[in-house]
Amino acid sequence: MVWLILAYLFHTLGELCLSPVGLSYVSKLVPARMIAFMFGMWYLAIAIGNKLAAVLGGQIENITEAYSMSTFFLIFTIVPIAAGVLVILLNPVLKRLMHGVR
Repeated sequence: MVWLILAYLFHTLGELCLSPVGLSYVSKLVPARMIAFMFGMWYLAIAIGNKLAAVLGGQIENITEAYSMSTFFLIFTIVPIAAGVLVILLNPVLKRLMHGVR
């Protein structure tokens, strides 16, 4: 039970850390006339991610029937690690596209 509570805690803390930073980047990098639209796109992307997470979570029975429960939770370990590595690899590209905006 403790692992489930800690998982929710870390996911919530991650979202609380990511959201203000993402909104700050949106407000700094987007032209002034498109800020409201891009804020909406930011929240739309979050909504799509939450929907995909719900769909994947709904597949728990199918995955555990074919493999095991540990495989289901392994997916939730590998996907964030892969996403983190992708973000780290794309960091230089993002900095170059920012044209010196800090």
